[in-house]
Amino acid sequence: MDPDILEDIYTYFKEEADSDSVNDALKALGPDYTELEIRLVRIKFISELGN
Repeated sequence: MDPDILEDIYTYFKEEADSDSVNDALKALGPDYTELEIRLVRIKFISELGN
């Protein structure tokens, strides 16, 4: 995955998101990001910050 995409999505979940909803992230981030990319970064985000 492109490091810029990873950073953008991770930052969204860390700073902007009101929930961990993939659908909300898809709407907020726009068509430049795929559902799969968002789901993978969400898993990484939860794994790192959930522990």
